[in-house]
Amino acid sequence: MTSNDKKNWYVLVSVVGLLGGACAAWLASVAFSDENVLLPIHLTARIAFVLYLVVLVARPLQQLLRMGWTAALLRNRRLVGVAFAGVMTVHLGLLAYRFGSQPDLDHPLLKLLFGGAAYGLFYLMLITSFDAPKKAVGPRAWKILHRAGLIWAGAIFGLPRSLESLSDPEYWQFGLPFVIALIIRITAWQQSRRRRGSRPLQV
Repeated sequence: MTSNDKKNWYVLVSVVGLLGGACAAWLASVAFSDENVLLPIHLTARIAFVLYLVVLVARPLQQLLRMGWTAALLRNRRLVGVAFAGVMTVHLGLLAYRFGSQPDLDHPLLKLLFGGAAYGLFYLMLITSFDAPKKAVGPRAWKILHRAGLIWAGAIFGLPRSLESLSDPEYWQFGLPFVIALIIRITAWQQSRRRRGSRPLQV
């Protein structure tokens, strides 16, 4: 096992163990209600979103600022991505617990398909964060996979579910930071084009 793989396992197990344990302890300490179950579900979604934003802007920030902390952010982007997968695993467990404990809840097919496809991409990204699978798929397929995962996550976190949601302040807790992150990426891409000529936007 390489040193990178050891770090990946350490981050993944730590995040799932600590965050999952904290959520389980919370649920065990309060009366069962859908509101109490939704609280850690929403919390894990917000933590995952922050980690996603870090992954999304790490390279563009380094291109624009070239400072010590942006270089450190880019160096550790892979571990942040692994932490994101860990948080999303806890989030998935909480969702399964909610629907398993309340069989009368609706299970919209479209949301299940969309979410299932997202988790499939997330776990493929996680697997290919380890050295051997990354080498096996090759650099081109790796870039396509991780780019697709970033786009899919952006659609989940940043895009409005309907026109009505644009007037919902809760949506903009996700939408506004996502728009800012996109502006940072576009700015870095344009600067890169001016400096080196036209080339594809890097993930």
